[in-house]
Amino acid sequence: MAPPPVSVFGLRKTWHDPVPGIAMVQAHYAWSPAGTPPDWSGAEQVVLAPAEGRTRTAVLEVPRTVDGSTDFSLHHFFFVVGEHDRTTSPVFTEDIVAREVVYDDAAGAYTSVGFVWSAVDAAVPNYTSGAMDGLPFASPGTAPAEGDVYEFVRAQPLPHVFRGMVWGVRGSTIRYGYHLLRQGLPDPADDGESWDDNGGHGWTVAL
Repeated sequence: MAPPPVSVFGLRKTWHDPVPGIAMVQAHYAWSPAGTPPDWSGAEQVVLAPAEGRTRTAVLEVPRTVDGSTDFSLHHFFFVVGEHDRTTSPVFTEDIVAREVVYDDAAGAYTSVGFVWSAVDAAVPNYTSGAMDGLPFASPGTAPAEGDVYEFVRAQPLPHVFRGMVWGVRGSTIRYGYHLLRQGLPDPADDGESWDDNGGHGWTVAL
């Protein structure tokens, strides 16, 4: 599964059929500034796919900011189509929060760093491009051409510190790893990329 666009992140939701014969389960979800009620007129919808046993699952595409804030409220409920009836679950409201994660490049080996992350208990691949302390641009959309990146990065004093954000439900744990890139070096043969996931264990941060 490809990661969602960088303006959103993927958040997995799970439903367990309470009885046999459920034909379809659909999640309806909306978001709002923290502590405010949702506007259901613009709600998103997604059908949950059958998984193991009576379990169904779907990935919600949740924005990374609401009204400019990385912390906000997510609301969702399930619409359930049974053999003979249709029902809805209660509305569930969760706090979405963000935390900063950091990569310290003490040797100045990399020109950019990405953070690959997901919730530990319900994995969905997400990606955040890191911003390096001291550079005059904060995102790939405002960065110089690839051939100039190396010179900008090399001009900064060591260590080079890259920062990114991860998102999820308050109280959950996020596991992350690093996407390490070398681009725009004088000899193109020295360009490259690698992944560091701490030997398959990753690193974790509590939200």
